[in-house]
Amino acid sequence: MRRLQQLLVIVFGAVFFVPTAFAKDTTHPHLPVKIMQANSVYVDCVCPRGLAAAQKAASEHLLQWGRFQLSEDRRQSDLVLLFSGNPYLGDYLTRDGPDTRPVAIVSTIMTVIDPNTGEALWSDSRPWGSLRVKSATKDLIDELRGEMDSQVKKWTLNEILMCGVTPVYAGFATLTPEEALAKSDSGAGKASGTADRLVLTSPEAPGFCQRAQAVFTPEHRITGYEVIASRAEDLDVSDVLRRADLFAFTSGKYADSGTIYFIAQSKDKKISIQFDSDGHRMVLSSVSYLY
Repeated sequence: MRRLQQLLVIVFGAVFFVPTAFAKDTTHPHLPVKIMQANSVYVDCVCPRGLAAAQKAASEHLLQWGRFQLSEDRRQSDLVLLFSGNPYLGDYLTRDGPDTRPVAIVSTIMTVIDPNTGEALWSDSRPWGSLRVKSATKDLIDELRGEMDSQVKKWTLNEILMCGVTPVYAGFATLTPEEALAKSDSGAGKASGTADRLVLTSPEAPGFCQRAQAVFTPEHRITGYEVIASRAEDLDVSDVLRRADLFAFTSGKYADSGTIYFIAQSKDKKISIQFDSDGHRMVLSSVSYLY
């Protein structure tokens, strides 16, 4: 009996053990910054026969997501989402006419392309056949959405408030841009750029504000600094609402775009946190800190 148990251990161990060299890598590399910071997409489709369903399904699902604006001109978009039945050859900008390769519709492929270079930034496929093109399209978009969401830096309200009490940029208060640029770097903070677009940087600052733009008075002296949030970072608006006693709130709508904004200003008027509507949610836009 003992000999039988030993044999079972060996057999089952051989079945379930997967050598490291052959194990499938399930980690996902970081998405390119171009994808994370994109605002608009153009949906293209090399779509004979049943694949034609991909273009409409993609547009509808992207609208439901609300993360991107749909562009009608690939030259004016940040990304191209190309759907096809054949792998992308990297020739989006250089090919002469449509792709003429024969297509057997056994899978749906989605490739995210840089419209300026033709480079493939991300790609995946679903081997689901022509009857499931719509489902494959939605699943591919959901996969991209999941990867983008997982790579967004989530700041906490405390991390953002810490930038309001950091001393590293205090030495630039009331300086003109020229004085700030001439100021020697003491190791705490550095000014660079131009008089019209002055950037303050410091590795000693809290993570959120290690790079900020100078804010000026009408007399063009530095009165504070502002961090413009990228699409790759966010603050949950509910974190602010839970600390409502710290803020006064205003909201409005941009006249040119109709986008709704929401501002939480600290009661001492030293910190202003702005959110902009993005589809069905509010996303961090910028934070201003005054001396």
